[in-house]
Amino acid sequence: MHAFFSWSTDHDFSLFSNEHLVVLGTIVVMMILMFLFRNNLREHSLNFIFRIGIAIIILLSEASFHIWFIYHNEWDVAVGLPLQLSSISLFLAVFLVLTKNRSLFEITYFAGAGSAILAMLTPDLGVYGYPHFRFFHFFVAHGGIVIATWSMIIVEGFVPSYRSIWKAFFALNAYVTLIFILNITLNANYMFLMEKPLSNTLFAYLGPWPWYLLSLEGVAIVAFHLLYLPFTFSKWLNKTRRKISSFSS
Repeated sequence: MHAFFSWSTDHDFSLFSNEHLVVLGTIVVMMILMFLFRNNLREHSLNFIFRIGIAIIILLSEASFHIWFIYHNEWDVAVGLPLQLSSISLFLAVFLVLTKNRSLFEITYFAGAGSAILAMLTPDLGVYGYPHFRFFHFFVAHGGIVIATWSMIIVEGFVPSYRSIWKAFFALNAYVTLIFILNITLNANYMFLMEKPLSNTLFAYLGPWPWYLLSLEGVAIVAFHLLYLPFTFSKWLNKTRRKISSFSS
């Protein structure tokens, strides 16, 4: 048990290892099950329990992370404040499932779920591979963000507009500006705005500082458009069906 919560380990995270692929597959399976049982999840009592359950799991994952830092006497304002994009997205996801706010959904879906998916594909976990606590915490937290936004789409029927992409993009940049100023004040590196992570993440392929910050802008725009693509296809499909229906009648 001590090894599970230890600060240093000899279990380096291995990108696309069996454990990594299994946990990604588990999240995909959960999303498929949500789609299959979406009508059941719309029932009032079950819907409430489901949304509360998502919120509690996400909040417990964040709380456990800070407890781990405190237990090892490593918590510091320069690293411990919940200011990383994943942490902010996590809280947005909690408010989203509790309030079902459509404006909040637009930002959480693109900026939150988009960044969570990229993070899960190339995690910054360093020496905290399976079966360490940080491995499980990382995927529960980021997977929870994706599940929360997916539930709003599949269960609640939320659909973003193309304008939502740019609302999320400018909201994200406004937040980045605030964090950049805070990083200078605290001599911190929240959101990796001052220095790239050393592990083999997406940052490794985006150039040196500060150019990788500009590269990330491009990545965000591309990722947001890819996230919007299924809705574009759905709208096109519905439009085609209506045309065929009008011709046949």
